[in-house]
Amino acid sequence: MRAFEPLHSMLRAFVVLRVIIVSTLLLSAFLIQITFSTALPLNSIYYLAAFAYSISIVAILSLDRISAETNAGVQLLGDLVVITGLVYVSGGPDSSFTFLYLSTVSAGSILLGRRGGLATAGLAAVFYAVLVDLMFFDVVKPVETGEHTRPLWNLPSLVGNVGLNVAAFVATALLVSVASEKLREARADVERRKAEIARLQSLHGSVLTSMSSGVLTTDLEGRVTYANRAAQELLGAPSLDLVGRPLLGLGLLGEADWKRIAASGSEILRFENTRPSGAVEDYFGISATALRDGSGYTIGRILIFQNLTELKRLEGEVRLKDKLAAVGELAAGIAHEIRNPLASISGSVQVLKNSSSPGSPEQRLMEIVVAESHRLSSILEDFLRYVRPKERAIEPVDAPAALDDVLTLLAHGDEVSPNHRLVKEFDPPSVVVQADPGQLRQIFWNVSRNALAAMPGGGALIVSARLQGGSWSVSFTDEGHGMSASERDRLFTPFAHSFPGGTGLGLAIVYRIVEEHGGAIRVDTSPGRGTTVSITLPLAGPAPRTPDPALPGLTATEVS
Repeated sequence: MRAFEPLHSMLRAFVVLRVIIVSTLLLSAFLIQITFSTALPLNSIYYLAAFAYSISIVAILSLDRISAETNAGVQLLGDLVVITGLVYVSGGPDSSFTFLYLSTVSAGSILLGRRGGLATAGLAAVFYAVLVDLMFFDVVKPVETGEHTRPLWNLPSLVGNVGLNVAAFVATALLVSVASEKLREARADVERRKAEIARLQSLHGSVLTSMSSGVLTTDLEGRVTYANRAAQELLGAPSLDLVGRPLLGLGLLGEADWKRIAASGSEILRFENTRPSGAVEDYFGISATALRDGSGYTIGRILIFQNLTELKRLEGEVRLKDKLAAVGELAAGIAHEIRNPLASISGSVQVLKNSSSPGSPEQRLMEIVVAESHRLSSILEDFLRYVRPKERAIEPVDAPAALDDVLTLLAHGDEVSPNHRLVKEFDPPSVVVQADPGQLRQIFWNVSRNALAAMPGGGALIVSARLQGGSWSVSFTDEGHGMSASERDRLFTPFAHSFPGGTGLGLAIVYRIVEEHGGAIRVDTSPGRGTTVSITLPLAGPAPRTPDPALPGLTATEVS
């Protein structure tokens, strides 16, 4: 069994204890001699003390050179020699220092365990018995008399004395070894528990550090006491800047929310709040509950939060898809129900117009009816194009070249006034993507016309395109009036954001084409600051897919 302390440390303590005991005995001898004028064999005591000091010095010097068990055995043997000499000079069986054998036996049990303790007890019994027998049979004369005279001991009492001491040595070895082993087991159990606690603390720290959700703990006053790594990343501040700060100063919760948390008991409260993050706002979902100590007392609050901005964006896309699906079904029904009667009305009115006199009010009204019929027909065509887009013909297309052709055509159209400026920034000037050429030009045409329509008084339209890894991105930035949050949310819904002369389906069609090409749209806008529409298309073209017509899929479109 491993000792509860390193044996080297215990041996050093044993040496220090020996020096203290020997020094105390030496000082006591001097005091007794001075006080009671008792004649003591001081020379022998000097020799024994010097021998004990020598053992201590040798033990310290050899501690790192020989094994600890060997060092302990040598020290115990030396102590038995010193104690036997001290017993001899102090009267043998009548000595008051016989108890010192017990201390050495105890030391042997502590240092070397039960076997070491019994071996030390056996040596102590041999040393003591041999000394007493030599003195009883007058082989060794007592130090006090200086003569070889037989002491006044009888054999039975001598045997009883030796037997009693030997029994005490063995009993001490057994008792101390048992107590020592129990102590070792208790200390080992404590060490195991400490190691387990350290492991659990490390695991606890690792779990909190590895969590993707932010974790904050606060005291009862609402000051942060802990922030895990995810919390630091989500809040954009290191732990040193978070710990000690008031929770209300972090922007996660308002004062009313904190009052609800502080007044709650063990219930779990959930909140959803926005928090400014640079030029945008992040959306956070927060759960708060009481933080309790081991006794069950509430010592603070614990908050677990996540950034739900991306989730909210996806929810917005799902809602937009639902709207577009509903409009698509409506458009299909309207197109089939109105298209043919409208053609009949237009044809009939044109026949009637030919039979009326030129310039008459009737002919003017008929011309209006025909023009409006054509406009309604155009709307229906856009509806059908939106609901049932034509089959795509995917082929390699030089996207910047196609974009340049559209912008050149647009620059010579009626939409561009002298107050408008077209700025083109293509890097690189040529990028080949897999797409339908006609649909790709339709994307550029519709987005560009909407950007110009947003600047009726003039302004710059900046069209920049760049290569980003495995995709090609183009952005259209205007200096128009921008859009409000409600207009932005309805941007890709048919008829939701139309300009004079348009059908309101341009961006809805763009949305559908980009989706079918596996691309993404991002819109950055705010009232009075213009709008930037960014479109990203994969170079490899759209991935083959078989969508379920009953369940519209998500599109990678972001509106911010």
